[in-house]
Amino acid sequence: MTQGEDYTRKDGTVIKNELVTEPGTAGKRYAFCADTKYDESLIPHIEGFDLIYHETTYLDNLRERAEARFHSTSKQAAMIAKKAGVKKLLIGHFSSKYDTLEEFEKEAREVFPDTELALEGVAYTI
Repeated sequence: MTQGEDYTRKDGTVIKNELVTEPGTAGKRYAFCADTKYDESLIPHIEGFDLIYHETTYLDNLRERAEARFHSTSKQAAMIAKKAGVKKLLIGHFSSKYDTLEEFEKEAREVFPDTELALEGVAYTI
């Protein structure tokens, strides 16, 4: 029996597939959006995903620098997540010019609350 078909015994008794099976769990979807500037053409490819990683090289006050270098800001990454209706945003690829990362998380959460920093050595659940 394959593809959810009912089973018919030799005596003709039909055993309904739904009596012997349970629905499977839905798969998880994850996307990795790195080394990219703000690009809404990504949205149809990541809509409704469980988790996306999106680079946030700069804070939003350096938006022009980010665009010139083909990178994104934390607010831009959050806007992509919000517009795509994803469940969770993981941000990373931070410029080494910053001493701390808290401002990245704060800035992104203003637009998309379910945001976390991607930190080295940390495992994230999808």
